[in-house]
Amino acid sequence: MIPFRRDLFVGTAEYYERFRLPYADVLVDDLRARVPLTSGSRVLDLACGTGQIAFALAGDVGEVWAVDQEPEMIDVGRRKARELGVDNIRWTVASAERVVLDRAFDLVAIGNAFHRVERDVVAGRLAPHLASHGCIALLWSEPSWIGEQPWQRALDDTVEHWRDAVGARDRVPVGWEAAIDRDPHAEVLRRVGLRNEQPFECTVSHRWTVESLTGFMYSTSFLNRVALGERTDEFGRDLRAALLAAQPDGIFDQDVSYGYELARRPD
Repeated sequence: MIPFRRDLFVGTAEYYERFRLPYADVLVDDLRARVPLTSGSRVLDLACGTGQIAFALAGDVGEVWAVDQEPEMIDVGRRKARELGVDNIRWTVASAERVVLDRAFDLVAIGNAFHRVERDVVAGRLAPHLASHGCIALLWSEPSWIGEQPWQRALDDTVEHWRDAVGARDRVPVGWEAAIDRDPHAEVLRRVGLRNEQPFECTVSHRWTVESLTGFMYSTSFLNRVALGERTDEFGRDLRAALLAAQPDGIFDQDVSYGYELARRPD
């Protein structure tokens, strides 16, 4: 599989923080129950974005490492931590493949990102840094355009049109989904000696607006403001028109699917 580019989230951090949905409380609660965390625990939020997982778990543990290769993401997360008075998150700019790790982590959480990294390299580096019975959790959430509601089809059609219009197809490697299907995440984690456990899934209702759907698109790797360039405003107008044509009341309800895969060090 052609690797993902390293610059895909440049310029997205503010939109990522504002418009990305947090992981559902029921998902985080289930993760806490299966990976008991105490005031002495250490968590690694790898490819953390602006720290959605780090902030969700910081109050449960002694220390969280939040690591992302995009400096803007780390800057936004660090600023939020100062504003909230959260002082036990260590913010680090580094790639998942090269971050320097020390001591052991009780939990390594990777949200919507494992498919973007060199999976065998990252899994092989993480496994020796898991505490006894420590876990790797791969969290995911369903994007807004997945579904059969008229507004979701309008969103998907508009996004696909604009990916072609601005030449953004190459921002996502061809065949990456098929590559994951051939070699699932669970198999990658099994190869480094971890024991896969039962995945968790849940569904939570969310109501979008034109503004939040547009902001969400600007938080993505493939059709953000950098990818759209000088045509950003034109895209925004086109998306608004398409969404309201499909749903004139401007109310866009989605049952959002969330889940995680869990693999545990067996000793």
